Amino acid sequence: MSIGKEFEGKTVTDATIEACKELGVARDDLEFEVIQEEKSGVLGIGSRNAIIKIINIQVGSPNQVRTDNPSDLQKIEKVELVDTDGKQILSIFEKLVDHFVGEAETSVEINDRNILLKLNSEADLGFMIGKKGEMIKNLEFLLSRISSKQNGQSIYVSIDINSYREKRMEKLQERVRTLVEKVISINRPLSLNPMNSYERRICYLIIEENDQVTYKTKEYGNLKKITIFPKKIEM
Repeated sequence: MSIGKEFEGKTVTDATIEACKELGVARDDLEFEVIQEEKSGVLGIGSRNAIIKIINIQVGSPNQVRTDNPSDLQKIEKVELVDTDGKQILSIFEKLVDHFVGEAETSVEINDRNILLKLNSEADLGFMIGKKGEMIKNLEFLLSRISSKQNGQSIYVSIDINSYREKRMEKLQERVRTLVEKVISINRPLSLNPMNSYERRICYLIIEENDQVTYKTKEYGNLKKITIFPKKIEM
């Protein structure tokens, strides 16, 4: 249950963005209270992040469901989009790209309420990814808001720049498989770094491939940490 959950960010806006991405809802669907305002401090000393607490989520459609359990995804009814081929949101994305990049190749893929925008170019697009992917997160949030308004329901837009997301997921899968093997080898639980719901679902699928291990998650700020256990050890 997401009601009462807290999210943290450098500013209230950043905390709100994290909440919307984690819960898969648009900003207009979210009701929250500010638990703690951000504080810059002096030369970084005494600074603190902003914290918000979710009060209510306005569910605009019975299909608006988020889950960490991959098996539950099969129970979610498909949603008919107004922008059925993603061309509208792709056009907006291309206009943004044109301001920063010369020649580039773009495409779009749709899976229920998830829209994936792909951008490939020989130009250096590191600035569009940003430090730790922060720029991509902000672009995804903006385009998700626009697409949600176009379709009249919450839509999640993700962006893959020069296969950045694909390469990142491949590294994550490799890291999880390595950790699973180590857990079995040493017969002790080990944890992954805290991550968002999308990354966790990738991890769950990899962990569930091996019947010698199991897992549990624990709240870690506005993210969750996965701990992998050998099945011989009781949690």
